[in-house]
Amino acid sequence: MSQKILPPSLLRLVAELKKLPSIGEKSALRIILSLIRKDKTELLNLSNAFKDAYDNIGLCKNCFNLAQTELCEICKDEKRDKSIICVVEDIGDLISIEKSGQYKGLYHVLGGLISPAKGIKFENLTIFQLKNRVLNSRIAEIILALNPTLEGETTSLYIKDYLKEVGIRITRIAYGIPMGSDIEYLDEITMAVALLERKAMD
Repeated sequence: MSQKILPPSLLRLVAELKKLPSIGEKSALRIILSLIRKDKTELLNLSNAFKDAYDNIGLCKNCFNLAQTELCEICKDEKRDKSIICVVEDIGDLISIEKSGQYKGLYHVLGGLISPAKGIKFENLTIFQLKNRVLNSRIAEIILALNPTLEGETTSLYIKDYLKEVGIRITRIAYGIPMGSDIEYLDEITMAVALLERKAMD
């Protein structure tokens, strides 16, 4: 992008937006051009909404989903099946599974996957907290809903081994999901079938 065409303040906005996932230079510029045409009151409302979210949203102390109180809306829901925990890499995956409408249990967000190449070890994730939940609650099944990648496989196998002494049923979602794909971007039908056809880990 030519430095001579756009004002420096706008270029700075483009540079900041490009840091977000799936936003390139063209998308960033399109968003900004749309926003600067809006009334100042609308922009202030957007700015205040971001600030409110930043100030008030944290992580659920139970499952590490986004929450505005100690517990997220899912953990607080008395209608959820408290005997099943679906383990996901991040909150985007949780949202994708919820959209399927097929799963009615609880979740546990790991906050990543084990990846020696990226320096991510098991202690950097919430695996220890997952074991504590299993030991301190009446959990009957753990569903591993991790991406079918090398890191996802490594993390699944580690969790299975880590929880072996607990004697709990551990299943994984069915792999009609293409290798290397991202759970967050699966359509609702594919995700529903993957959950319904989950299999026990050998």
